[in-house]
Amino acid sequence: MTTAQLATVVLGTSGATAEDGVAVARHGARVGLSPQARAEVARVRAHVDALARSDTPVYGISTGFGALATKHIPADYRTQLQ
Repeated sequence: MTTAQLATVVLGTSGATAEDGVAVARHGARVGLSPQARAEVARVRAHVDALARSDTPVYGISTGFGALATKHIPADYRTQLQ
């Protein structure tokens, strides 16, 4: 096993480099999330959850997609939609 295969690419909130992609795709590097990225995922998840609970229609969260964008999805079925 090479050093690159033992490496971990840590994804943050600013994106990844081409070298990161090569390390993962070609050299077996593992992928992890920085504490800041984990916090951002949690923040966005809370925001989406709040939108899903709201009575205000939000495309793709409480409505259908495309031609069904004006179709309101009842709260009980929104998990299935996702």
